[in-house]
Amino acid sequence: MTHAELVLAAGRWLRGSAGCSVVLEELCAATGNGENPDAIGWRCGQTMLVECKASRSDFLADRKKPFRADPSLGLGMYRYFMAPKGLLRAEEMPERWGLLEVVGRRVFRTKGHEPGQGYWRMEDPWCFTPRFSEGEVQMLLSAMARIKVRVGATEFHSMLHERLMRPVVDPRPAQADLLAAWADEAAKQPGAKHQ
Repeated sequence: MTHAELVLAAGRWLRGSAGCSVVLEELCAATGNGENPDAIGWRCGQTMLVECKASRSDFLADRKKPFRADPSLGLGMYRYFMAPKGLLRAEEMPERWGLLEVVGRRVFRTKGHEPGQGYWRMEDPWCFTPRFSEGEVQMLLSAMARIKVRVGATEFHSMLHERLMRPVVDPRPAQADLLAAWADEAAKQPGAKHQ
């Protein structure tokens, strides 16, 4: 598999199995620590980072990065390496790092935190509580700034202040009332069958 294919698989895994509502793939941002993760996702206040490795040499070179040498400088409350099955071994993962292995389009969690098992706990052995969380916020802000450039400042501010700040209204009751009214009206029509 290529690195690009692994990044796409990481994004799918974060959105699907990990349940992340926001996922960024290969976003270059000024995080302050120099880290630009292959994929990072946010789920209920948790961050999950996935570093994709298509070769062993890339995996071994990764250890030399300053934010790997000192885990408190890194991004991600939960961290995983992702690679094609058999390229990396679970026992060679750094402390508290998980391993995701890819076979075709399927991703298998070989080691690490199992997402979707409730909210994170401070005593979770996989959790990186001291981490560079400011860099995670900087990534989100960078993504939002790019959206603002793409859609325009007026539309962006409208989305934030008008649409997002309104209370969420469940459209289903209104739809049910409308369907009932249509059914009543249809029943009044000449030639309508009564059931």
